[in-house]
Amino acid sequence: MAMNWRRLALAAVALWASGMGRPHADDAAGRFIEAAYSSAVFQDRISRIAAAKDTRPGVKALAERVRDFRASQLPELARLAGVTGVEVRDTLDLELRSIVENIEPLDYLALSRRYAEVEVQAIGREIAVYEGAAQSDAQPIRDYIAATLGRLRDLEAGAKLELSAVAP
Repeated sequence: MAMNWRRLALAAVALWASGMGRPHADDAAGRFIEAAYSSAVFQDRISRIAAAKDTRPGVKALAERVRDFRASQLPELARLAGVTGVEVRDTLDLELRSIVENIEPLDYLALSRRYAEVEVQAIGREIAVYEGAAQSDAQPIRDYIAATLGRLRDLEAGAKLELSAVAP
């Protein structure tokens, strides 16, 4: 019986040590992928709403550009998640779901304003996440950020322009 407890204790220590041996970079890469994926899912959803409804023409064009970009970005992020061993989900946290639900009933000017406002904030936060992870130890993460950050900045500039056009 004492031998079994020793084996169990040794196995527990081995499992604990194997988890501790993972580099911190893996955790940082995982957090980046989770944050980037969540942001992309959120912006895809609100962009689909704004693109499908009657909004100001500039906002509709922005929503369509963001929607199309996110449609191509989400599979890339899912592939990157698979390469790095991170699990991503298409579900949003309570706060983001609430924002999506509050945008859904809006139309024309109210939707145009709210969408542009939320898009500027979301892209700004997303860019900060990308910039924070730009020095990642994981080469696939750095490559992805280098290929994507310019496009995000372009979308942010477009969103800011549309927000200034619809602001009260």
